[in-house]
Amino acid sequence: MADRPAAPLPAASQPAATRPTETAPSGARASATTLPVAAPAQVRAVVLDAVRLRRGRAAAVAVLFLLASAAGLVVPACLGAIVDGVTDGAGVPVLLRWVAGAALGSLGAAGAALAGARVLTGLVQDVLASLREDVFASAMRLPVGVVDDGETSDLLSRVTGDVDAVAEAGGDVAPTLLSAGFAVVVSVGALTAIDPWLALAGLSCAPCYVVGARAFLRRSRIVFGEVRVREAARSQAVLEAVEGMETVTALGEQEQALARVRRRAEDSIRGQVEGVRLRNRLFRWINGGEALGLVAILATGFVLSSAGSVSVGMVTTAALVFHRLFGPVGQLIFGLDDIQRAAIGLARLVGVIEAAADVPAARQVSADAETSRQRPPGERRPTGVELRDVTFRYPTSGRGVSGVTLLVHPGTAVALVGTSGSGKSTIARVVAGHHEPSSGTVAFDHPTTPYYVSQELHAFRGSIGDSLRLAAPEAGDDEVVAALLAAGADWAVPTVVAESESERADENASADDAGGLSAPGAGAAPQGTAPLDEGRIQQLAIARAILADPEVVILDEATADVGLQHRAAVEAAVTALRRDRTVIFVAHRLQQVVTADLVVVVADGRVVQQGTHDELLRSEGAYSDFWQASAEPLVAETSAPR
Repeated sequence: MADRPAAPLPAASQPAATRPTETAPSGARASATTLPVAAPAQVRAVVLDAVRLRRGRAAAVAVLFLLASAAGLVVPACLGAIVDGVTDGAGVPVLLRWVAGAALGSLGAAGAALAGARVLTGLVQDVLASLREDVFASAMRLPVGVVDDGETSDLLSRVTGDVDAVAEAGGDVAPTLLSAGFAVVVSVGALTAIDPWLALAGLSCAPCYVVGARAFLRRSRIVFGEVRVREAARSQAVLEAVEGMETVTALGEQEQALARVRRRAEDSIRGQVEGVRLRNRLFRWINGGEALGLVAILATGFVLSSAGSVSVGMVTTAALVFHRLFGPVGQLIFGLDDIQRAAIGLARLVGVIEAAADVPAARQVSADAETSRQRPPGERRPTGVELRDVTFRYPTSGRGVSGVTLLVHPGTAVALVGTSGSGKSTIARVVAGHHEPSSGTVAFDHPTTPYYVSQELHAFRGSIGDSLRLAAPEAGDDEVVAALLAAGADWAVPTVVAESESERADENASADDAGGLSAPGAGAAPQGTAPLDEGRIQQLAIARAILADPEVVILDEATADVGLQHRAAVEAAVTALRRDRTVIFVAHRLQQVVTADLVVVVADGRVVQQGTHDELLRSEGAYSDFWQASAEPLVAETSAPR
């Protein structure tokens, strides 16, 4: 998103609020570039906790599926009785009663199964909705450094593909598998009640099922896990190619980018093909087991019937009950495919929750910081910032900053300049609280919450007023309009006024409806809203920051992605945001730093020069070299973590 408040800092008992020097635990990692994957025990704990909170519905599901399985035995029993009746010469009325009994049993089984499926589907969707909320909330709590250190698509694939896999298994597979499980247990019990020898004959298929299922489980978890990782890698290659399209085109590396996407896509396809082969081998084991079990029951039934131990009708019932198991057993075993994918997806989702749980307490909103956020308008006071020998390294790449010491006086503007990858944005993010320094401290004159504005452009869905109120939910219409005017976004004021009038019309219409009246046309959405181009999107982002009224502002190349036709308007908005605030900004054009009170030159993760613009021009060094490099000095930047 274009901007968001940085993680707040805890209160301190000393004059300066100092963030403790802790290294955020990374947790168990699936690889060097991915978020943690939860252990099976953690996944089971999450699922069991969710079910325990809904134990009433869970019990209702068990009872309904048990009734459905028991009613499903009525049809084989009635058919066996019909066979015996025909053999014994029973009359038509007797046979019709058995036919009616079979029909009623079918209807009862179908009704109970339908009711159980409906209750279970509601239960599963409720659990999934809760899980989605937990995962999303956890993802939003993750430090930016944890996400930036790995591949962006890893988190993206978890909150999309993995959620879809779990939702599909929970909504479609879970009712089928639970019904099948009850059917298997009840049917085996029925076979035993008819004759233990017939039950034993039917169980002769078990070795085929066990061997096939074990072989499938042994390989499928690995294969399907690799498929998810390869899909994430493929998505990452696509994201990098699309997001860096201009750079790739400028360097003439389109073919290399396409080749990378193609290689990762082929890896993903190979994994999926291996998964299909696993399922085909399992299918052969299941078919063999069904044939073996049915032949064994018929052969045993022939022997027992010849000896007079059981009737032909009982053997018929046993064969039908066993045949009735073909579907449920197949569903259970083939459902392992979906269960495996869902289990892997759950482990990856719970991994996000566990990673957020490991976030140090320093990243949580402290009471003092929350109080400063809710202070009355006009009580803002500029705050000084001090970095003392700060070091931070990205665990994967090893890049970062070392031994950074910097003093930012209250109400001043400090510009960070340097080449791409020098460490400017890393310093800005450390100050913002996105990264915890591995050593050193970041101190503020008093507890405060820095506000971070990045170069990324994002237009939030919903009204313009709602977009601005993300930073100040209680702000009134007058405050929103004032922030827009301060940012030079006069074009948005009529839209906000129209939105406000529409909301009031909706409220009046609701009140009229409650009284039995209706206001025709009330509540219509405001019309004529201008499309948001890149300049207007960033103006709204800056207006949102003005509305938040922070004491410390971090501007990380806030105008880098804004075109030339919009740059003047956005820079004017930035000037309004900087007024009477402590500002640290990363400059992508050296012309921007002329107005800074202090210019800090960063190279190879270290501060190599400090001073005013004029002082640095008079001295030899990197800054004067940058300034003299072109008529319009420009420091090229990328969006990669620095």
